[in-house]
Amino acid sequence: MVGGGSKHVGEGSKPKANIDDAYAYLRAVRVRFHNDKPLFHDFVTVMNNFKARRIDRNGCIKEVEQLLKGHRDLISGFNAFLPKCLEIKNYYIGAGEGR
Repeated sequence: MVGGGSKHVGEGSKPKANIDDAYAYLRAVRVRFHNDKPLFHDFVTVMNNFKARRIDRNGCIKEVEQLLKGHRDLISGFNAFLPKCLEIKNYYIGAGEGR
């Protein structure tokens, strides 16, 4: 995962992402879409809507999955912030597709 300082939460679990990981991930998304500012803006809007509870966790995941379609590394990075049971599984589908 991007960033460091993660710690394990328990037996059989994955490392828990921290705030530094979140900022590093956001920077990675911004760098990737530096030529597609509307897409980056849409991503930030989804995150803000989730934080403000205007959308639920499942809605957030679905919107992020659509926004980042074809960007396997970014979807994989997003999965680091999700419980294992909610990870986006088929992120390899659509690889190489543009938006």
